[in-house]
Amino acid sequence: MATESEVLLALNESLNDYETQVVKATSRVTEIRVITGDRDGARSEIQGILDKNRIKYGPAPASKSSFTGTQIQTPSGNVQLIYKKKGGAAGSGAGAALTKLTEASQCLYAAIAFGLKREITNADVTEENAEKFSSMYDTDEKLESMLNNLPDVWIQSCTLGANKLWKTFKGKGKFVFHRGSKTVDAIENNFKRIKKLEGIRMDLNKWSPADIYIVDKDFDITCLNEEKTILGLNQCMQERIENNTLIGVSLKKIMGSAKITLKNVFKDMKTTRKYDGYTFSDTSMDGYLNISGGTKIQFRSFGGPTSLTGWQGEVKGAQANQGKISLGPVNMILKNHGLKTIPTDAARRVKSKDGKVNEEILKGYEKYSKMGRERALDTLMKAPQSWLYSKLQVTQLLDIIEGIRGDKRNQVIEDLYLYASSQSKYSAAYYKLE
Repeated sequence: MATESEVLLALNESLNDYETQVVKATSRVTEIRVITGDRDGARSEIQGILDKNRIKYGPAPASKSSFTGTQIQTPSGNVQLIYKKKGGAAGSGAGAALTKLTEASQCLYAAIAFGLKREITNADVTEENAEKFSSMYDTDEKLESMLNNLPDVWIQSCTLGANKLWKTFKGKGKFVFHRGSKTVDAIENNFKRIKKLEGIRMDLNKWSPADIYIVDKDFDITCLNEEKTILGLNQCMQERIENNTLIGVSLKKIMGSAKITLKNVFKDMKTTRKYDGYTFSDTSMDGYLNISGGTKIQFRSFGGPTSLTGWQGEVKGAQANQGKISLGPVNMILKNHGLKTIPTDAARRVKSKDGKVNEEILKGYEKYSKMGRERALDTLMKAPQSWLYSKLQVTQLLDIIEGIRGDKRNQVIEDLYLYASSQSKYSAAYYKLE
């Protein structure tokens, strides 16, 4: 059986690139929720890393989720990884089902609008029309559920969404609206294939936030099938969204009026976001990269008060949080710009009580904070391991960013921001309907 330290190191490596929540922590059981848009892919990738580190595992108890999780036995108990579908209400049991229903219903409502060739009301959404235009939608939801089980607020949203799609794309093709279809599977499988080829660790929803696809009868998937790089795949996706043969659409609940905007179409790579300095928090575990326009990316551990996992950045805007970026994608972006990456051994170093950790953080205080060395040292001596784990990586990130010269730093900052908000050259083009 692996030691506690070996399990901890393997878990840190395998979970670095995923949104996680510690939902239970007792002396015998630690339960970690892994939230992802691609549960099967996440489980396969995580278990692959466990295999590489020779960590034994088995299925988690069936009562935890209908989707089989991963259980790792340790000398003191066990760790259970429970994979939850991104977009559903955590722990509700109905979140993923509602997401499936609303997305499939949007396809149905849009198909009826395009079939009738006009804007619709809910009165048009009938079994007769659904059957009449059945060739114009392809979903993995039962028709009865779409017609009868959609909550009132989503009936309004799907009606507004269908009418906005009709006004935007009428006359531009002979479309079929897809959700959970073989066509969608083929598109997503090409991303998974290229992700494996290039060794990219990116969640499916970060590559394409599209919830449904509008597919023209002239759509040809050959280009996607033949691509070998993520940038080439994204170029194929962009060409098809521009000629209206394959249109990915991200859906948000619509109230009042609908708006649709095109995302991730790059005419050039001009910098539109600029670096505006940093904030190195004196007593908390976080740090910020400040961006022009008042936006910030907060970097810290989101793994819980005793966890040495979950270090990531979260975009903080004027109105609300706007997305997250974990360590793996941060390092991918740094590497693609020819820069040093943030070491992935923070948990190991902190756990082993490496004396150089405090010195490295103290140097960060000297460079990035006005707090004196004595007060900073006092803060470090009182800090738990999770705090040191987080602050060490904040310091390492600022060392890299502050060491960049010229306009490259602005481009790096923009890439970090765009990735976190799903607007990146590493992500596919799509429309946002809200």
